[in-house]
Amino acid sequence: MTGKYKYTVFSLLFTVLFILGSMAAVNYFLRVREARLLAESGRAEVEAPVLDWEEWGRDPENAVAGDADDGRRVLTTKQMEEAVESWEGRTEVILHDPVAGQISMEEAIENGERWLDRMKMGGETDAASFSISAKLGVGGQRETDGGRLEACFSFWTVTYSNPSMNAVLYLNAVTGKVWGAQVVRYEELPEENSEDGLRLFVTLAGLQAADGDSVVTDSGGTRTEMAIKESRLYAQEHSYSMAVGFESSYAYTAYRLFLGQE
Repeated sequence: MTGKYKYTVFSLLFTVLFILGSMAAVNYFLRVREARLLAESGRAEVEAPVLDWEEWGRDPENAVAGDADDGRRVLTTKQMEEAVESWEGRTEVILHDPVAGQISMEEAIENGERWLDRMKMGGETDAASFSISAKLGVGGQRETDGGRLEACFSFWTVTYSNPSMNAVLYLNAVTGKVWGAQVVRYEELPEENSEDGLRLFVTLAGLQAADGDSVVTDSGGTRTEMAIKESRLYAQEHSYSMAVGFESSYAYTAYRLFLGQE
């Protein structure tokens, strides 16, 4: 009886160990397969909403009058008009990583800092003291054919802020130039000629103002527009200052390119 009892106990233990071992082996193979599937999924690339920029060289025939030769790509007038129209008519912003031919985040931030300095909007504060954020996106449209857009339709939105100023700049992702800006300075608006500031914005955007270019559209003189030479584009500056309490005030200045009516 003792031998038979030991044999029964041994058989039961062996059966339990065999079942547990089989379960462990199955779980191991399942984990290996799951890890393999997840790795394969992780390698899948998400298609960018814009195409790579293939026009790498500077084509003199496509050069825009007044564009500084700084080594960046040059857009045709039509490309600029289409890019502005797409961005102005956006219903959403679709974020994406830079594609071939678009500037990097570091370049966008540096270009924005130089623009603030040239426009005399950065103040005396060192650029390192800014809190900076940047994102790249293309404007989603209400009506679309589902195809990918040109790389020049994307814009970097770069925000700079410190105790004395807050600025949001919109830089074209191919040219690296500022085509729009909203700047709030926590001080009174400087006494300056709006036309001069707008003309400088146009120049830094890589454009040239048309003859007889300045039109004040606001009775208070806070909104100024300039036509762009040989283009349907216009540049606009909107500025005002406002007192907040007895001892503080802020000044708001906005620049943008927009497409005029045909």
